[in-house]
Amino acid sequence: MNAPIRRSMPFSDGAVSYLEWQGPPGAPLIVFTHANGFNASTYKALLLPLSDAFRIVAPDMRGHGLTTLALDKSKLPGWRVYRDDLIRLVSGLGARPAVMAGHSLGASAALMAAAAKPDLANALVLSEPVMTSDRIAIVARMARLFGVSERFVPLVLAARKRRARFAAREDAVNGFAGRGAFKTWPRETVADYVETGLVPDRDGFRLACAPDWEAATFSVFPFHLARLGRKVRVPVTVLTASERSTAYNPSLEGFMRRHGRVKRIAVPGTTHFLPMERPEIVRREIRLAAGPAA
Repeated sequence: MNAPIRRSMPFSDGAVSYLEWQGPPGAPLIVFTHANGFNASTYKALLLPLSDAFRIVAPDMRGHGLTTLALDKSKLPGWRVYRDDLIRLVSGLGARPAVMAGHSLGASAALMAAAAKPDLANALVLSEPVMTSDRIAIVARMARLFGVSERFVPLVLAARKRRARFAAREDAVNGFAGRGAFKTWPRETVADYVETGLVPDRDGFRLACAPDWEAATFSVFPFHLARLGRKVRVPVTVLTASERSTAYNPSLEGFMRRHGRVKRIAVPGTTHFLPMERPEIVRREIRLAAGPAA
């Protein structure tokens, strides 16, 4: 296993910052994308053990971590921007991923990218993809249009209330560990998140993903993800939590009916943060999806 290298891929509107584990010579490529509000470093404990067999690329998505792609939350068109950024990144890596994997927003972005460009990767492993009902997506869009997202989309309110500044990174780790979204995380994973989840700002640190950007992302849930089952051409593994899963069951079942090659794994005793709670299961499914050579 080896330590990741921080790299950057420039585009006309900024640059994507990403972690790369080089793996053995000629190793198959895995691309992993993170959840809304987080960053690639958050998943180091999950991804590091895979570097014995894989080259791994984990980007910070637009508005997150150390990526500098342009931001304008008033014009955020939906999660297509994350899809398109991911396609650009993968196209620039010089290799077809054996597996595109992701968590939450990152899982949905990977799914959308594979539907838009069916030859982008060989397989998908999606942990807790956000597959809302179309009704919820419509409510979120209408609430945003009329400026009342905080009343109708609880995740928007929670994001905007998030504490954005800290005197030191250790203060943030102490404040996050065991609380809220971080309640079930190992402390080491909280520290990995804080590593690039906070950036220097004046005499302290601020959240790299601004609360308003995180909230804007929650206000534009994608429509019709179930229909993408007809467009995805590669095998898909979906891991879902046993508590408050974001993979809305009718939507996921609709996707499975349309696709036909979906392996669904319900992970007992987990929440939406199952990659932090049961990383060994996610790693196992990535290895299996990559095929016997891995």
